[in-house]
Amino acid sequence: MKNTSSEPAIRSFPKVWFLLSLIPAGALLGLVFQGSNFFLPLFTLGLVAFGVVCLRSASGRVRSRAFFLWLGLALTLVGDFFLVFLNPPIASLNFLLGVGGYSLAQICWLIFFLGLGRFSRWVGIPLFLFFGVFYIFALYSAFPVSHENPLRVMIAFYAVLSCANVSLAAGSRGLPGSRWLLAGISMLLFSDTMIALGRFIYIGDVLFLVGPTYLASLTFIAVGASLFTLKMDFSRTEDVLPQK
Repeated sequence: MKNTSSEPAIRSFPKVWFLLSLIPAGALLGLVFQGSNFFLPLFTLGLVAFGVVCLRSASGRVRSRAFFLWLGLALTLVGDFFLVFLNPPIASLNFLLGVGGYSLAQICWLIFFLGLGRFSRWVGIPLFLFFGVFYIFALYSAFPVSHENPLRVMIAFYAVLSCANVSLAAGSRGLPGSRWLLAGISMLLFSDTMIALGRFIYIGDVLFLVGPTYLASLTFIAVGASLFTLKMDFSRTEDVLPQK
């Protein structure tokens, strides 16, 4: 008799591929309506609602791991509220709170990857070197004088979290959805870099790239989180992935 005890949870989830197709469809709608401040939170809430459905279909141990992926996605709403909806000046408390909201999201993803992933030296070392040089020689002196010290600390902390998550995602290629997660977090890092270039350093007209790449990052992270939640084998949550 065929043993079905290790069958992935995705088989018991009806019409999951149709539901997954709604995520990129929503992202395409976002490109059309990205001028509206109300679309982004509605889109993210839709992703989180889909995540709740996925979590209800997962086994207990997988659910406890995947919870941090979806919680991180939900916490991006905090950053969106302060930075997108309020659209504050850089030298303001709201801007700091927005970066703090995105940092909380990155911390949730870091908890997930520290439990299951492995740090990729081939990705992490060049990434930390590049953004370390970028921060020291380009960003450090570009912050507004009135908020320079809090901004320096917050942006540096966020950059470390972002680089760490990309490096850990790159070393977690054996996990379901890991390539989507890597693509999403990498796209988010690219989007944040465009914000740094456009709002702090004022190099060229690059801010038009922020909206589409941010929507793409949320979409990729949601797809990766869905695949992990629905396809991860219960027994594999304790597997040790080889270090890259």
